[in-house]
Amino acid sequence: MNRYLQNREEIETARYALDAALANGAGAVRISLNMGIQNAFAVLDGKLDRLHMANDRSLYIQIYAKGRYGAFSTNRMEKGELEHFIKEAIAATTLLAEDKCRTLPDGSLYYKGKGDDLGQFDPTFLEIDSQKKREIAFMVYEQTQGKSNKLISSNSEYGDYLDYQYMIDSQGFEGESLLSGFTVSSECSVKGRGDARPEGWWYENTLKFNNLEIEGCGNIALERALAKLNPKKMKSGKYRMIVENICSSRLISPIITALGGDNIQQKNSFLLNKLGERVFSEKMNLIDTPHEYGMSGSRYFDGEGIATRNMAIIENGKINTYFINSYYANKLGVAATIEGPSVPKFSSAAYKDEHKSLSLNEMIKIIDTGILVTGFNGGNCNTTTGDFSYGVEGFFIKDGAILHPIREMNITGNIIQLWNNLIFTGNDARSATRWQIPSLAFEDVDFTGL
Repeated sequence: MNRYLQNREEIETARYALDAALANGAGAVRISLNMGIQNAFAVLDGKLDRLHMANDRSLYIQIYAKGRYGAFSTNRMEKGELEHFIKEAIAATTLLAEDKCRTLPDGSLYYKGKGDDLGQFDPTFLEIDSQKKREIAFMVYEQTQGKSNKLISSNSEYGDYLDYQYMIDSQGFEGESLLSGFTVSSECSVKGRGDARPEGWWYENTLKFNNLEIEGCGNIALERALAKLNPKKMKSGKYRMIVENICSSRLISPIITALGGDNIQQKNSFLLNKLGERVFSEKMNLIDTPHEYGMSGSRYFDGEGIATRNMAIIENGKINTYFINSYYANKLGVAATIEGPSVPKFSSAAYKDEHKSLSLNEMIKIIDTGILVTGFNGGNCNTTTGDFSYGVEGFFIKDGAILHPIREMNITGNIIQLWNNLIFTGNDARSATRWQIPSLAFEDVDFTGL
């Protein structure tokens, strides 16, 4: 994996930092080396508006000394200077309050070995020149031009990144990962009634450059903006709701947050004391598949080196696990699990055969009458109670077809109740997103409008 970086000096520096910390009084140490490249070319109304190029590296040093814990970072890699930095870091750590819950994980939980390549890195990354990237940004911009006299403004962007991480600790853990990514995006504003300026956006992303869908990105952004023209207010009431895959993770995020060890330990979770209980609809099956080839979230270990594994997070509505790192495991007096999901996705095993693999259009036809949510405009969910209120944008569905855009509507309720009203999930999770959350359909959702 490191052969693509053509330099192992930084890795040797990370190992040196580990030895230096132990030699200077640290009881335990974790060293993380992060190296990254980022590029962005942005076009606004036909002109190159922004150019961003960054090449970063840093060492993140976690020190456990005399029952105390300190975290420090530096991008200065010269050994003499680094050793002085580490000595000062250890001295500063010993001044902190004692916290015996801060420890490295149980070594038996570590990932050990060399897993198969997860298909997350494109070896051509360093071969793509700046001129090509600039051309792509303008190509996406041109897709929006000459299509509508209502177009006011358009911007587009090409971006890519490379992220390398190497981690080592004093208990013998050693692991690394290498990830690349490529993105194109477009955003348009169009002239509506009066001062209205509806906007539409779209993006495509992938781990491999040759898989990047450049054609059509700008067209979709413009079409989504034009589709928002002449929205209508809707009466308040209970509606069936579909949430498009582009924003559906907003509704699973409160659940993942509530399953986190920090909120469990602080009694700030609406899923406190729910482990092993059926809380959600029996149709809800959320799984984690961390070793899937070609997924950006795939990984063999988490940020502590704990090995990942396939797991059923929520099985037929039952809570199977919390996400508890070593620190909160020590505080709670339980075994550590993992810091968070890697590639969470839904299983349709509990659905009728005709509902197991639905596209968004098929979902709209089945729902017949309701509201398609295509974006959220602010709002929040209370971590302790699960009560939520979100502003939404989207379209009214009638007779299985989109009728008109909506405006000035909110959805309110409780996350537990919402997911008990799950009808089915789609088959359209976007392939290059870490959380594989598809379009979602619910019944009896409270919308406030007129």
